[in-house]
Amino acid sequence: MQESLSLQEVLELYAEKIRTDYKKEQAERILNELRSGIFRFLLPEFGWKRTSSGRKMTNADATSALEFMNNLEVKLLLKALQVLQQAFTVQKVSTATRNIYGNRINQFLKWSEQQEWWPKRSVHLSKIKDQCCPVIKNPYGDTSNTPLTERRRQYPKYTLKPQYTPAPLQKKLDEFYRYLTSPEWPLRVVEPISESSADEYVKEIRLMLGWCYQYRTPSINLESLSLTHLFPLISQEDLEHLSSREQAKLWKQHKQSLSTLLCDYFQFLRSTLLSKSPQTIRNKLTALATLGKFLYLSEVEEESDYAQIPLFKLINNQLDKVRKEISEWTRNRQSVVDFEKKWPDTKEGETALSVIRAKIVEPLRQECRPRTSRGILRRGFVIAKSIQHYLKWSFLADRPARRQQEYRTLKIALSCPINRPESVPADGLYHPLPQNEVREKRWDGTIKDNYLYKTYVHEKKHYPEGVWVLDVQNYKTRKSHAPQSIVVPNRKCPDETSFYDYLERYLYGWWMPVGYKNKLVYDWWQPELLGKPGRWVTHGRAEFNPGDACCLPTSQNSTKWSWGYVFVEPDTGAYADGPSFGGSFHTTSHRLIGKRITPHTMRYIWATWAFQVRLSDAELRSLAHYMGHTLETLRQMYERSTPEEKRRPIEEAINELLFEQTPEPVLPQKQETQQSFQTLLIELQKLSPAEREHLLNFLSS
Repeated sequence: MQESLSLQEVLELYAEKIRTDYKKEQAERILNELRSGIFRFLLPEFGWKRTSSGRKMTNADATSALEFMNNLEVKLLLKALQVLQQAFTVQKVSTATRNIYGNRINQFLKWSEQQEWWPKRSVHLSKIKDQCCPVIKNPYGDTSNTPLTERRRQYPKYTLKPQYTPAPLQKKLDEFYRYLTSPEWPLRVVEPISESSADEYVKEIRLMLGWCYQYRTPSINLESLSLTHLFPLISQEDLEHLSSREQAKLWKQHKQSLSTLLCDYFQFLRSTLLSKSPQTIRNKLTALATLGKFLYLSEVEEESDYAQIPLFKLINNQLDKVRKEISEWTRNRQSVVDFEKKWPDTKEGETALSVIRAKIVEPLRQECRPRTSRGILRRGFVIAKSIQHYLKWSFLADRPARRQQEYRTLKIALSCPINRPESVPADGLYHPLPQNEVREKRWDGTIKDNYLYKTYVHEKKHYPEGVWVLDVQNYKTRKSHAPQSIVVPNRKCPDETSFYDYLERYLYGWWMPVGYKNKLVYDWWQPELLGKPGRWVTHGRAEFNPGDACCLPTSQNSTKWSWGYVFVEPDTGAYADGPSFGGSFHTTSHRLIGKRITPHTMRYIWATWAFQVRLSDAELRSLAHYMGHTLETLRQMYERSTPEEKRRPIEEAINELLFEQTPEPVLPQKQETQQSFQTLLIELQKLSPAEREHLLNFLSS
C-alpha cells in the first residue's frame, strides 16, 4: 500500500508527532539529533555523498540530503538497524555518539513499526478507501491573490487605544457607553441599545479621536483631547446672556467648526483609506449624532428637541444625503467590493447555492475522514479542525443562512443534570438546554444567549432518536421576529453517515475500531460500538483546549452551570470574533473554488436562489422569517439575480402563451387503422337493436 511513501515523508510525519508530544525546545533538539544521525550514518550507506568535507554539515548538504531522502522508499527502513551498526563500525564512532544517535534512530524506527504504512504489515488501500481524504489541489494560492478592492495597502491604525487615552477622556467614554446600554439613565429621552451596537459606536468615536490627535491639522494635544472636539457643546448657560443675533453667530461658528471637521475627516477616509462606501459615512455620522445626544442630555426634554439644535440639523442633513446615496447604490447593486470575486461561477442550470454545496460543503465533509490519501491516520487536532470547517459551512449552506453572530456566540452546555429527564431513553444521548435561572439575561429579565442542545421532545413532538435544536434568543432583529427555536435536521450523506454523526464527533470525539494492538474498549453512548477495541482518533472540540467559561450559581439554592462556545478558535481555544470566524470561510472557499465567500455572502446566495427557483410568496416569506428579516429586505437588499434571470420568467410566459405552435395531428399508420376498424365492428355487433338505432340517430345529427 505505502511503497510510494518516501523516507522524507516519514520523517515529516514523525516530526509532527514529536512537536505534539514535547515542548518546542525539547522537540527541536530531538529532531536535530535524529536528522544528524540519519544524515551522517544512514544516508551515506544508501548512496548519498556530501559536497563539503568539514565536520559540520553545510545548509547545502542538508538540502541535498532531504532531496535524496525524497527518492528513498520507506522499505529501506527494514534494514536501517543493520546499516546503522555497519556505519558506526566503518566510521569508528565513540560510544557516546553511538548512544545519542543510535537511541534517536531506534525511537524513530519503533514508532515507524507501529504505523499502518510499515512495509511488513501494510493494509491495502482498497480496504480503507472510505476512511481516506481525497487529494484536493489548490491552484488559487492564498487569498492575497484575489483582492476584493482596489486598495493595495494596509489601513493606518489611527484609533485612540484605551492604554493611550487620558484618564478624564476614558472616564467620559465609559460614561457614554453606560448611557447607551443602561436600562435607566437620568434625563435620557432615547431608548437604550444593545451592547454590540454600543461597541460599534464607541469604536467609531475612538477612530475619530485618534484621527484628531494623529492626522488633523492643527493637531490637538493628547491631554486636552475631549469629546467636545468632535461635537461642540453649547449649553443654555452659554446662551442666556447673549442676544438673538449673538446666539445665531455662536451657533454659526460651531456649525462651521463641525462642518469643517466632517469635511476633513471624510477627505481623509477617501484619500488615505481609499474608502468610497456611503455606508461608512453613514456609520460615522450615526455614531457622532449619538454622541451629540449624550453631550446634550440636559439640554432637551424629549427626543424631538434634538432636531431643533442647529448642530443636529447639520448632522441630519448630512445623513439625509448619504441615505439617498445608499439607496442608489442598493438599487444599482453597487459595491466597493468586486462581487464577482465573492460569487461562485455557475454554468447553465446551476445556482450559486448548488455550486457551494457541491464544490465546497461536500469536499469539506470528505476532508473529515480520519486518514490521509495515503491511508495514514491524521492527528486528532487536524481531524477536529476539518469537522469544524464542515459544520460551519453546513449550518449556512444546508439550511437558510442566519447571521454569523448567532453561530459565533452559540453556546453548548458543559454540565448535565444528575437525574435523567423522563423523556430521555435510558441509553439515549442527552445534551441539555440550561434552565432559565442560569442563562444570561438582559436588564428586563429576558434571555440573551443562544444555545445548541439535544432533546427528545420538542414543541410537544416526540423524537425517538433525539433531535438537536438551536435556541436563538439573541439576534439582530429579535424585537421584530421574536426568539426562535429551530430544529437542526439530521440529513443523510451519500456514504450513509448523517449530519448528527459529524456534530457529535466534533462535540464528544470520534472512536474508531482501528489498529490491532489497541487495548481500549468502547463503553460510551453509541450502542453499535459497545465492547469493541479501538481508539479515539480525535477528541473533537477538546483538541483545541478551549478556554470555556463557567456560569457560577446565582444563589445558594441554584446549581453551578458551566458552558462553552461551540465554535472556538482551533489555535487559541478562545471565542471566535468576527474577523477570525468570517476569515475561516473565505480562506476555505478560496482554496476550493477561488472565491472569497463570507458568511454574509451566504445570505445573498440564499435570497438569490429563492428567486432563481421561483419560490412562491408563502415560501419566500418563510425563508425571510427563517433568515431573520422581512420579505421586503429579502427582495431589496439580498437578492442578486442577473438581469437575464429576472427576464426569463416573462420571456418563457410570452413564448408559451403568445407564440405557442399548435401541434400537427399525428395520423395513425395503415396497420393501426385496420386494427381499430376491426375492433369497432366487433363492438358494434355487440349492440342491441335499440342501441344501434340510437347510435344512427346521433351520427345523423
